[in-house]
Amino acid sequence: QRGRKREHYQWNMDIVGVPGISAEVELLSAICTFFEKIGITSKDVGLKINSRKVLGAVTKKAGVPDDRFAETCVIIDKLDKIGAEAVQKELMDKVGLSQEVSTKLTDATTAKTLEEFATLAGVGESDEVKEMRRLFEMADDYGFGDWLIFDASVVRGLAYYTGVVFEGFDR
Repeated sequence: QRGRKREHYQWNMDIVGVPGISAEVELLSAICTFFEKIGITSKDVGLKINSRKVLGAVTKKAGVPDDRFAETCVIIDKLDKIGAEAVQKELMDKVGLSQEVSTKLTDATTAKTLEEFATLAGVGESDEVKEMRRLFEMADDYGFGDWLIFDASVVRGLAYYTGVVFEGFDR
């Protein structure tokens, strides 16, 4: 059905084999530059940013077995579509997590900042959190930090996403 949140434009850029986050920063910079070239500003559009690495640290700390990480991501990625209660139920039924852990994971995804997320999820100053913080610092240094917003609910359910994940949104 046209026009009922089923239509969207998608632009894909992938990174393969580059360690660290410098390539992700370059991709984000390219996106912001493109938008600016066509007259779209950070007041019009933003980019929600998260990291599968950070989520991996969170799920590991919560007791999710490594072999259930991808499945857990698929379920958490449904948060906007089915709501926190349904996600918690799936995490319990399909992954075998306790109510407490399922609630902790969904509560953490409501965090508005990386620091809040790290605190709620109990991963504090992990290497994964430091890497994400560095991405935001580099974006500020490059001059496009105002385009970015941390959003722990951006997960992506596909297993080939291993690092930074992001999506655009209109403000």
